[in-house]
Amino acid sequence: MQIIIDQTTPLRPFHHHWKFCVGSAHAAYALRHDYAKQLAQVHRELGIERVRFHGIFGDELHTLVRATQVLPFPFGRGYGEQSFRQCANVYDNILEAGMTPFAELSFVPKRLAKLPFARGMFYYRPVVSLPRSTAQWQDYIARFVRFLIDRYGREEVARWYFEVWNEPDLPVVFFDGRQKDYFRLYQATAQAIKGVDGGIRVGGPATSGSKWIAEFLAFCRQNGAPVDFISTHQYAGDPIGGIEQKAQGAALNIDPLAALRHRATLDHGNILDLFRAFMGVENAPQTLRADALQESAKNVKALAGDLPVFYTEWNMCASFSAPCNDTAMQACYQLHAILNTQESVDGSSIWCFSDLFEEFHQFPEEFHGGFGLLTQSGVKKPAYHALRFLHEAGDECYDLPTTGDADLVVFKNGNALHVIASLLDFEESGRTEQIGLKIQTHAPSDVTLHRIGADSANPLACWEAMGRPQTPTPAQLDALKAAATPREEAAEFTYADGWLHLDFSVKSNEIKRFVVSIEE
Repeated sequence: MQIIIDQTTPLRPFHHHWKFCVGSAHAAYALRHDYAKQLAQVHRELGIERVRFHGIFGDELHTLVRATQVLPFPFGRGYGEQSFRQCANVYDNILEAGMTPFAELSFVPKRLAKLPFARGMFYYRPVVSLPRSTAQWQDYIARFVRFLIDRYGREEVARWYFEVWNEPDLPVVFFDGRQKDYFRLYQATAQAIKGVDGGIRVGGPATSGSKWIAEFLAFCRQNGAPVDFISTHQYAGDPIGGIEQKAQGAALNIDPLAALRHRATLDHGNILDLFRAFMGVENAPQTLRADALQESAKNVKALAGDLPVFYTEWNMCASFSAPCNDTAMQACYQLHAILNTQESVDGSSIWCFSDLFEEFHQFPEEFHGGFGLLTQSGVKKPAYHALRFLHEAGDECYDLPTTGDADLVVFKNGNALHVIASLLDFEESGRTEQIGLKIQTHAPSDVTLHRIGADSANPLACWEAMGRPQTPTPAQLDALKAAATPREEAAEFTYADGWLHLDFSVKSNEIKRFVVSIEE
């Protein structure tokens, strides 16, 4: 790959849509000190503005409680209370961390559920039933919105986005209903919100795999349902995902007999190894498609028209526990996806910011293939640093042609140039790509190189070399955090006759960042 940047090469704004939001564990986790501390760090160091999570109406936040849940009062079943105090504690912690809530409205409190036993498959067992009564649900939603306005003020709440439910296209997992049931639920919820304040923004359908967009928009037009934005999700590989109107996805190789088949070889002292064997995640990279988000987003943007498109959940691999989630491959994929969706995504939310997360189980291992940018002890994974590179690079980049297999972006940030190159390789082929970069500029005073790859910013390898300690000691954590830091070194370059020459190679699943300080 040969790239020339001269005085006529145009600059363009770089759209950091990934800073719009980030995903997290369900709402109750936001009451934890370690969660709030990591969230504030992500905001401070990466510039991410919002956070989104499931379960703000989960029964663990006690929004609706019967007296008989407190004590078995004789004849007490008709007594109860409604309170959004714990919801406020959640949002208080979000705001104190410097973030704004992206308010996903899910799921339904048990007392309002049509089928209270319809529970999602996850560890915290959310009630994914439809409401028993649309009128009661609308009253509940209206009370919730009024509570937020009374507590935080109308101006603050008007800055939030309200998203109805999560992935209603996935029966059993997230929704006990059909497409038409969700559309009616969306309409009732949106009307209840707008009935309190027409300026509050509401949208959906929050589907997996970029699905239902055309049908959702048609329903809203035909039924007068208010909609201020489109939200959906997409992974490079999703066991039941796909692309709008193409029904493409990647199937997991689930082995129902894994516990029996591997009983002689699996460690019976942990759950993670069995979970991975059951889910068949070891070869997950071979199921992934690098262009999945790029292709999906173009389709959705075309359908959405003038409405903003928010990808409120995306990442490389939707297969929880896949070892690749802890590696530089994930970092390379995130860079690749961000660079290739500049025009088609208005805001996005990487899933998720931390391994403080328990959809299936809060696995105790420091590295367990979780979705997070940070481990549960706060060790920065390669993807964290890749996003930090983008954040530090600024908001303007050169408009360059797309050539070769590597991703390359060159930012101009004051008196510095930031060159970021990566090579995503799901096949893990070990290939390299040569890049020649020629830039017309004043003489550089310094050029530094930071690398993310197998031999730099790889805390997973350090942890494995330690013997995979389940809960690292303070000394081990210090070593892991040191190993997680991208190595810095002086970069080789030449400068002559007003031209800077950078000639380098980038390896499979490696990221290189050059920071060129310019003498003015």
